Amino acid sequence: SIGKKYNASLQQCMLRIKDPKVSVPFYEKHFGMKLVHKYDFPAFKFSLYFMEMPRDGHALPAEVPSPESEKYLWTMPGCSLELTHNWGTESDPDFKGYWSGNHGKDLPESSPLYMKDGPNRGFGHIAFNVDDVYATSAELEKNGVRLQKRPDEGRMKGLAFALDPDGYWIEIVQREAGLFKEPRNLSQVMMRVKDGAKSVEFYRDVMGMTLVREMVVPNDFTNFFLMNLSEEEKTATPEDEVAKLPKRLWQPALELTFNHGTDKDDAFQVHTGNSDPQGFGHIGFIVDDLEAMCKELEAAGVPFVKKPEDGKMRGLAFISDPSGYRVELIQRAMAIDPELLKAPSP
Repeated sequence: SIGKKYNASLQQCMLRIKDPKVSVPFYEKHFGMKLVHKYDFPAFKFSLYFMEMPRDGHALPAEVPSPESEKYLWTMPGCSLELTHNWGTESDPDFKGYWSGNHGKDLPESSPLYMKDGPNRGFGHIAFNVDDVYATSAELEKNGVRLQKRPDEGRMKGLAFALDPDGYWIEIVQREAGLFKEPRNLSQVMMRVKDGAKSVEFYRDVMGMTLVREMVVPNDFTNFFLMNLSEEEKTATPEDEVAKLPKRLWQPALELTFNHGTDKDDAFQVHTGNSDPQGFGHIGFIVDDLEAMCKELEAAGVPFVKKPEDGKMRGLAFISDPSGYRVELIQRAMAIDPELLKAPSP
């Protein structure tokens, strides 16, 4: 695959946030994440905050932001949460808030999440794996975190959903206990897709991910779990245990939820979160040779939103997946042009 050839690795999930003074401490306090880099773009009036779950004994940049933290960000083996703050939302009384991806017109009218004039649902959640879902949920609730679903509520027992300050859903998932010292690890990014087969084909055969698990609920939906696996991880896992990797490995899985039948409906389109209502923005992969990879993707007919040479931002590109979600591709070890980080001249 093209992705495998250029060592593409899932490195970010971007969410727009109303107030970084609320969201950054939320993920630090309740989920143990650390701010590993930050960009301010005064000319464009937005800032980016990159949060990561540090592993035991893993050295983090001493100062953020710094050239060291920028280099760390674009060479990291793990996956970050990229929180995008458009300046002014935190103090704007008319700001309506961001869309979590889970309210939509594609739900039954009886659902509390039904949105009559809304879009179809799109992005679903991020997730953290924990050793004990019940204890973690109780601890989060005690510390003032809102829960969308407690572990014993609803049809699916033993998993929970917390809400972040912007209302994005955070699934709390049981992992194989005793594997990590850290109480949590970032374990999923979930997106609903229009066509399950086409989406799996794109992330597996183009982007180079491995399909590790397929969970089918007959006449309802299928969840596909894809991961970036090293050759060592592949060979070390017996075939009948591959489906357990999302609950066993440190890095997150991309979970694609396909609601059966949407592929047959020409008019159906998931809402990607980049037009009104906004929320989730994109997922991103870091790659070894951005320009060469983009040439191959273009030759393979993959649609581009931004080519590496477009616009002022160098070192990155955006492609579209089969559902229309934006997928950012970033040159490993890139650095943003310092001119873009300067305040505009009066």
